[in-house]
Amino acid sequence: MTASWHLITGEYPPQGGGVADYTALLASALVAVGADVHVWAPPAPAGAPAGVANGVHVHRLPDPFGEGALRELTRGLDGTVGPRTLVVQYVPHAFGARGMNLRFCRWVQHRARTTRDDVRVMFHEPYYPFALWPLHRNILALVNRLMAVLLLSDSRIAYVSTRAWQRRLARYAPRARRFVWLPIPASIPFVQDAARVAAWRTRIAPQAGSRVVGHFGTYGALVSRLLEPVLALLLQQHADLLLCLIGPGSEAFTSRLCANNAGWRERITAAGRLSAPEVSACLQACDVVVQPYADGASGRRTTLMAALVNEVPVVTNPGPATEAEWTEQEAVAFAPRADPQAICATVWRVVEDDALRGRLAQGGASLYARRFAITHTVHALFAGQEAP
Repeated sequence: MTASWHLITGEYPPQGGGVADYTALLASALVAVGADVHVWAPPAPAGAPAGVANGVHVHRLPDPFGEGALRELTRGLDGTVGPRTLVVQYVPHAFGARGMNLRFCRWVQHRARTTRDDVRVMFHEPYYPFALWPLHRNILALVNRLMAVLLLSDSRIAYVSTRAWQRRLARYAPRARRFVWLPIPASIPFVQDAARVAAWRTRIAPQAGSRVVGHFGTYGALVSRLLEPVLALLLQQHADLLLCLIGPGSEAFTSRLCANNAGWRERITAAGRLSAPEVSACLQACDVVVQPYADGASGRRTTLMAALVNEVPVVTNPGPATEAEWTEQEAVAFAPRADPQAICATVWRVVEDDALRGRLAQGGASLYARRFAITHTVHALFAGQEAP
């Protein structure tokens, strides 16, 4: 009998978030190949209903994985017929208890030990880092590591969104634990709509011949710390350059960027939060996007994946999390160093070279199709049903 698939997640649409988008994308892809798919998630804002949506059985639990939710989850799983594959979409802080839900991790361990369920864990993030200050954060870091030990002890497969997580988690796992790299596919698909792209291009750059550099993200502190000086240098050094900033937080980021240079506002389009089709069109309206990351480009960066699948040339930086696959071909333009001057110089080199931009656009789309598309994720999940 074919196994039913049970995706256990701390967030699911209409809740926002990268894990929510990923879980919805994965559930739809599994349904598309004929799988019986169930999603178990905490209550959603505005009381999002449970039930079957687009072939996915969505179960809303009474609380964020507390005692009541775990009882209901146990009853629900035991009530399904036939073999079950459980895939926990794991981010420590997504399961309540202020990121320290040991009860949930013990439940996963117990499930793996006492049932015939095929229990697996997808580590989107492993644990909170230790820090010199504030000291109380180290309690969270320590508990997170204990949570990882519990999850790794009996789950059959540990999936990781980047190979860097495998290196961090291996020390807490049994020697025989099987790790599989499962990159995160783009949650923003390519939308072929020339009129919509042209409308965005006109809004961003009314004058023909202008050059547009974009960025797609949420403008969090880690990225903004590197992105802000890069964009400031570009605006200072190239008076005819325009910027397009896409994603929630872009308006506030623009205000910070222009705090001492009010004249820059006329050269920046802060697009804000957009629907997936609008993000696709807005990305395609850019000549190049700059996507710096503190730990380097990697398979867990959905903003980077969105640019690749939409055939937009990308400038980024390598780092400790960067996988070898990124250097297979001319898929992205890597700055030689992760500093503003080097990234700025690389962006301008790409902006000025039409042929290079064409190669990057095609190379990025090709790498995405070969390595990162959701079809590879589904194949890896079904391959995991075979004996290691």
